[in-house]
Amino acid sequence: MASTFLGLNTGLSGLNYHQTNLNTTAHNISNADREGYSRQTVLSQAAQALRVRTSYGMMGTGVQTTGVDQLRNVYYDTKFRASNSKMKEYSAINEQLSQLQSYMNEMQSESGYTKLLAEVSAAMQDLASSPSDATYRTQFTQAINNFTDLINEVATNYQKSQTDINNEIAIHVDTINSISSQIFTLNKQIMNIETRYGNANDLRDQRELLVDQLSELVNVTVVETPLMYREGNDEVDSGTTRYEVRIGNALLVDDMESRQLTVAARSEKINQNDIDGLYDVYWVGLNHSLGEEFNFNSRNVTGLMKGLLEVRDGNNANPFEGTIAAMDTATADGSTVTIELDEGIDIDKLNLPKEGTITLNCKDYFYEGFEAVYDANGKLNSFTFKNVSLEDETGKRVPAQFNAAIDVGRPASMGDSIDCKGIPYYMTELNEFVRTFSTYMNDIFTEGADANGDPGMDLFTAADVYGKDYVLTANKSTTGITSVDSTYYQITALNWSINQEIARDQSKLVVSYKEDIEQLNKDAKGVLDKMIYGMTDQNMYSQGTVAQFLQAVTTSQAVDISKFESFANNMDEVTTVINNQRMSVSSVDTNEEAAALVMYQNGYNLASKVISVMNEVYDKLINQTG
Repeated sequence: MASTFLGLNTGLSGLNYHQTNLNTTAHNISNADREGYSRQTVLSQAAQALRVRTSYGMMGTGVQTTGVDQLRNVYYDTKFRASNSKMKEYSAINEQLSQLQSYMNEMQSESGYTKLLAEVSAAMQDLASSPSDATYRTQFTQAINNFTDLINEVATNYQKSQTDINNEIAIHVDTINSISSQIFTLNKQIMNIETRYGNANDLRDQRELLVDQLSELVNVTVVETPLMYREGNDEVDSGTTRYEVRIGNALLVDDMESRQLTVAARSEKINQNDIDGLYDVYWVGLNHSLGEEFNFNSRNVTGLMKGLLEVRDGNNANPFEGTIAAMDTATADGSTVTIELDEGIDIDKLNLPKEGTITLNCKDYFYEGFEAVYDANGKLNSFTFKNVSLEDETGKRVPAQFNAAIDVGRPASMGDSIDCKGIPYYMTELNEFVRTFSTYMNDIFTEGADANGDPGMDLFTAADVYGKDYVLTANKSTTGITSVDSTYYQITALNWSINQEIARDQSKLVVSYKEDIEQLNKDAKGVLDKMIYGMTDQNMYSQGTVAQFLQAVTTSQAVDISKFESFANNMDEVTTVINNQRMSVSSVDTNEEAAALVMYQNGYNLASKVISVMNEVYDKLINQTG
């Protein structure tokens, strides 16, 4: 039988229910503009009915509030984070390539390569009109010097960009670690609350916002599963969940641990013109040691971090690859390895560092110096790496011990294959430009004689570590090169310059042949005429003339920038659409909340009226009856 005061309790349940709705609606309105907030709603059900054992069966006892839940759609969250990560990757590449393009655009400006090449050509023509004129000779060397300085400046700016990206990577690693630690703390707080008191909605919002921020840096996967007590048929739902966050395919944080990343500077270069100390990213191991390297080059990884690393290390999928042809651990140069390349390399495009790391049969080794042999097509196709070593348990390098029976015929490579035209790619392009141009002009220049009748020296070269110019043409070999010889391998866009002796003494400038000098023919300019022709020679580069090669580089950059800008814009639109879809579920509409506020106010008033009426009934029953 129902209690006499059932009606009062039923009215009270309605009063409490509408009060909870009013409080929740006020909370929604207060947080309407807060980033990451998810609209909350009150969950309820009819209270347990009473069996009154009469013809009408059971009697309702009002409403029961079962919880306050947030409105989120996991499917939209997952799609948003995936597209957001990809969009940030494309945006990062586009932004960094645009920065690189600005350096090349400077070359095309009024003070850029177009003007300086025109000045070099004009200086050649002026000198041709009076080959013995000291003023014209000085003007010519100065014009060449200005042009080499411009190439040096562009290459230096590229290295500065590589430095900036490198520093930015370290900052983002710290950000990932901070987010990981915050998520771990929130996991603990949420579990503590939800195992006792219900949903920790506001803390969950904070956690989801952190995951959104993390998805900008690297692609994120979230796995949330109910946390159960006991096992088998005795399982009991704890009321909370186990929340895992993965980046790539690796676990970053769950309820048990918060893994951390760290950066470590490379001890060796991968590309000839890389800056010192490029960072690789590792998991932090036991006792703060370096753990496994995080492979950002994996196709399973996206995000801003990957975009930055692709520009920093991008080689247009053109790494050094070949097959192990021979191994020797008993030579005067220590352990050596000979690699036969799948495809020969022009010396103008050779990008290997003098000392570095090489992967032999899936294992990394260090080397100190190399020598290479030309094939019948004039390409370097056989490389022997010297002083090949490994690090022992103490970190000390020891000569490598090989088992040729196992390793010969196995693959060898250097660096990763990165499908992006990043800084290493464009540095290699600039190196090819200066080496090809120098070879062409030096071959002509050294055929003649200077004003004193002495054999011509290299016009273009670079200073070695002792400040002396490399002697290139006189040391040119048709058999091969080494990493320490005076060859065009030593010339890069960073150190390219005019011969110091010619820059100091204009009489060293070559414009004619030795026989012309001996015959006192001051107007002879046979060598200079060939150089003038070279400035417009369509066969100097595969792209055409000097100017056309540089134009091809800038055009390639413009095409890549346009591509990644289009990719970024498309993904931005996709991300916006998905975000709008998830906001339609989780965001707060103040108009809806205002309408709900009025509805719950009316409900509260009605519940109050029920209690007021029941109060009059009980007053009549108790105080006025009898």
